[in-house]
Amino acid sequence: MKAKCFTLAVAIIAIAISLGCAGKLAQKETMLDKHWGSSFESAKYNQLLNPDAGKNLDPVVGLDGAAAQQTMERYREGSQGKASKKVYNLNLGTIGGSGQ
Repeated sequence: MKAKCFTLAVAIIAIAISLGCAGKLAQKETMLDKHWGSSFESAKYNQLLNPDAGKNLDPVVGLDGAAAQQTMERYREGSQGKASKKVYNLNLGTIGGSGQ
């Protein structure tokens, strides 16, 4: 009896392991897999195209300090104020079967 139980347990474990690994082999290639490392390659090629870019001391065009600070403050305030509780309703029916 013990030998049969042990054999059955080993067979179940072997089947579970083989089925768990089978999904890894049949996965489709995702967009992330197709473009893995492309941002690194893009940055590297841009540096190769313009090796003197670090010598340009002109300021970067974009938000000034005050506008950037306001934007970040609004972002932080917005993320803090929206912490609401989730409400779960559980309807178990009614007594007497009226359904009202």
